Amino acid sequence: MNIGAKIKFLRKEKKVTQEELAEYLHISSQAVSKWETGASSPDIDLLPKLAIFFGTSLDMLLDFDQSQVDAAVEALVRESGRGGRDPARSEAFLRKALEKYPNNDLLLTCILEDMQEQNADKSRSGEILEFGERILACTRDDELKIDVLRIMAETYHSLGEQAMAEFYLAKIPALHFQYYEIAAAIKKGKARLEEAGKAEDLCIDKLICMLWLRREEADEQGKAELDRQAREMFAFFGSWPIYREITEIMEGLWNEGKIMEIYQ
Repeated sequence: MNIGAKIKFLRKEKKVTQEELAEYLHISSQAVSKWETGASSPDIDLLPKLAIFFGTSLDMLLDFDQSQVDAAVEALVRESGRGGRDPARSEAFLRKALEKYPNNDLLLTCILEDMQEQNADKSRSGEILEFGERILACTRDDELKIDVLRIMAETYHSLGEQAMAEFYLAKIPALHFQYYEIAAAIKKGKARLEEAGKAEDLCIDKLICMLWLRREEADEQGKAELDRQAREMFAFFGSWPIYREITEIMEGLWNEGKIMEIYQ
């Protein structure tokens, strides 16, 4: 239902004439008539007054359905090919989508992640930090906010600005329980197995990543010992069919010295 049709519907429901609505808004009845026939639309500054007059919200007045917007944006994110080999293409695609859905925090966060992936030379660090602040100022999604805070902390760390990195790090809540672990305990049947699988993959990821970080702080003898431990872990986890895929990915990243790229 377009805005004119919605105004006509609400006006009739309230049992007022075009003239009475026009008088309340201090406009002509002809203007109201044009809205209702679709010949024109009300000025944006009149929308709050219309919502108050009809006792409704702006979203209802505009026939706004957030779930439809969310579904459309999620479809665009999938279409962008994020997670592939071309973050520049994904970023360009999502920036185009942002023209249709300005300030959508999911689109903004996905663009930020694509920017970070292209920032190996640190040339886009300033842009990333500005973009991150923009998202933090507008998002109400706690999960997206944590992603942005992570990127801000990592970017400042890469620039050698440790105090700022720790400032943003401190804003990330330290969780004692992982969602997937709790979900696996609560859910049943197939859903429980799916959540348990996610938790297990995450645990393997984190275990190998922490082993790598220990390796970075070790001397040569310590590095050799940690490499041996990693090979044993890969052999152990890789022998389980359910862990084989994630283990092969982590082993490949370890051998290439790119384990920490999973955080980017």
